[in-house]
Amino acid sequence: MRYILLTLIFSIFFVYGVSGLSITLGEATYNNPEYKKAMIDYFQSKTDKSIKDVSVEVIKAQDVNRISEDVTGKVYNPDQIFSCAMVDLDNDNLTIVVDQSKIKNVTPQMYANSLKSAGIEKGYVVVSAPLSISGETALMSIFKSYETLTGTEIPDDVKKASLRELRLQTRLVTETGENGDTIAQLISEIKNGSENINDTQKIKEIVIQAADKRDIDLKSTQIEDISQVIADSQKVQGLATNFKKRLEHETGGGLEDQLYSWLQSRYDYLIDLLST
Repeated sequence: MRYILLTLIFSIFFVYGVSGLSITLGEATYNNPEYKKAMIDYFQSKTDKSIKDVSVEVIKAQDVNRISEDVTGKVYNPDQIFSCAMVDLDNDNLTIVVDQSKIKNVTPQMYANSLKSAGIEKGYVVVSAPLSISGETALMSIFKSYETLTGTEIPDDVKKASLRELRLQTRLVTETGENGDTIAQLISEIKNGSENINDTQKIKEIVIQAADKRDIDLKSTQIEDISQVIADSQKVQGLATNFKKRLEHETGGGLEDQLYSWLQSRYDYLIDLLST
């Protein structure tokens, strides 16, 4: 049976061009032909693969609001969702390209910190928008692309923890006057030092040491907030186990294993659709 399935997927590979590539457009962008074309052209300029046959997914306001409302308190209308992302799993290291002519508040390292909280440490990620945006909700577009490629959803609690971490980083830039890269490096160091620790008091000590090392003056409330956000991220790690296993399977092994995994993910996806 396995080799029958592999024969089918090799046929699909040659006919449809399975590439490990996914594009997600915000619904306001998708519904505007000019914006849609601009984003497709931009993403094509950032990869040597042909994206003309890549299916385009849409991230809707309801998908964003389900996560953002509890984190930021913001509720978006469909005509406000512009953020777009492209993800290519054919990359062993997590590499992020941000169109900073459009995305003002979030740096590649900030996205990397938040993605790693969801267990994402592989892939080539490109983030953009057809007009100027803050960049926080673009995290949902990135997640959507990874879910499309793996056929596995990232739990909402994991997404919320990751978005909370991203929002904390952008807030600290404003409050401290430090640049985005400095804050992102601070958070990365704290996360590395507090791996598998969810005790806020212990994390607080790591925060203070990391800030002192970088000569960053943090207020007591900021130290508390950082400690709590990192602890919350640690607590939800177990919820992303299925997603992380599927991601590892998709990006590991030989071509045969990757193609078999891809077919299995499409099968699981269809079964889920039929059962709802």
